[in-house]
Amino acid sequence: MKIILFLFLISVSSTHILGDSTKVPLKPKTTILKDLGSDLGIFATDWGAFLTCPLRMDTKDLIVNSAVFGATILTSTIDDDVRNEISRHGFNTYNNDILDVPTFYGYVQYPSILGGVMYAFGLFARIDWFRTTGRELIQALVYGGTVTIGLRYAFARRRPSTSVNNQYEFDWFEADGELQAFPSGHMVVAASTSTIFAEKIDTWWARAILYPFALWTGFARMRNDKHWLSDIIFGAALGYGSAKFVLNQEERRELEEKKSKKSSKSKKMRFNLIPTLNGISVTLKF
Repeated sequence: MKIILFLFLISVSSTHILGDSTKVPLKPKTTILKDLGSDLGIFATDWGAFLTCPLRMDTKDLIVNSAVFGATILTSTIDDDVRNEISRHGFNTYNNDILDVPTFYGYVQYPSILGGVMYAFGLFARIDWFRTTGRELIQALVYGGTVTIGLRYAFARRRPSTSVNNQYEFDWFEADGELQAFPSGHMVVAASTSTIFAEKIDTWWARAILYPFALWTGFARMRNDKHWLSDIIFGAALGYGSAKFVLNQEERRELEEKKSKKSSKSKKMRFNLIPTLNGISVTLKF
């Protein structure tokens, strides 16, 4: 079932993109090494831009981030009540039931492997969509994962299954995985993966399938008593935000490249009006 899940992601991506030849841009004028070097540069540059985002927030960004933090704090007040309603105490991460599927979806190594395979295929087959999508997936996972690791270490929030009194138990700066509930790493991974594929496939049915599937991962983690609701809320926002940042950066580069090409073409085309004895001569230079 777990293997089928990722085969499904590959198959729907391939069917959607390869089914329309206009969406399979080849790169005959570049080389594999040039594309690899360019992608590594993009990865590093965007990573730095992502980590320094708080220094460049505008009014809209402040409102959105405040809403996320506010929702997380407000949700934390009902964490214990939600746990009592949803969680089944004493269960493991994997329990040989249907919830193993969304749990698998939230493990970072599996979408990372998928992203690597897609990137390698696109790079060597010279198919841009697979190369860029694979890179964007890896970028979103790494960027969101960086913040997740830092927050989990800093807060060291006890998981529901290890809490003694209530949802507000923090051990602060502890590396023990059982003391790192906030934010949910599974939710960050699931939200990042679903966002990248949903927006790159860019159809209503992709969004209708992939976004709820990510939420199912969050439900599975709460059901198995591994996370509080507020862990899931913040993890979903972080995963979605990381993926959207990567996608927006790529879109910005594509727009700049198109503008640059248009500008270079306009510079090459020149009209000259030259007076002659018989009138005016018009010349067009490319």
